[in-house]
Amino acid sequence: MKRLVLIGVCTVLSACGGTHGLRDENPNLSSHTDKNVASYVECARAKWAALSPAAAGSSKGEEGHVSATDKEGAHELLDVTSDGKGAQVTMYERQNMKKNYNSRYREEAISCL
Repeated sequence: MKRLVLIGVCTVLSACGGTHGLRDENPNLSSHTDKNVASYVECARAKWAALSPAAAGSSKGEEGHVSATDKEGAHELLDVTSDGKGAQVTMYERQNMKKNYNSRYREEAISCL
C-alpha cells in the first residue's frame, strides 16, 4: 500500500515538474484582457491543447492558470488574475535552448486577449 501511495505522489510531482520554478523568472508577457478569468483561461487552454496534449487549465473565482509542456522541451505557464475590469495575464516560459524558439504559445495567448 505504501508503494502505491509513493508511486502516486511521484507521478503527480513529475507532472507538475515542468512548470516548477517558472514564476521565479521574468514574465515573457504581461497584458490586460477585457475577458473574465474563466473565459480567458478556457480560450488559452483550448488553443494550447492544440499545441500540446499535456495542456491544462483551471480557474476558480478571481484567478486561473494554464500550463503546457511539450515533447520539444517547452514549459509554458499563464497566470490570470481578475482586476475588476477584466483580467491581468502574465506568461512565463522556458524552452529548450538547443532548439529554435517556438513562439506559437505566446501568439495563442495573445490571440485570446
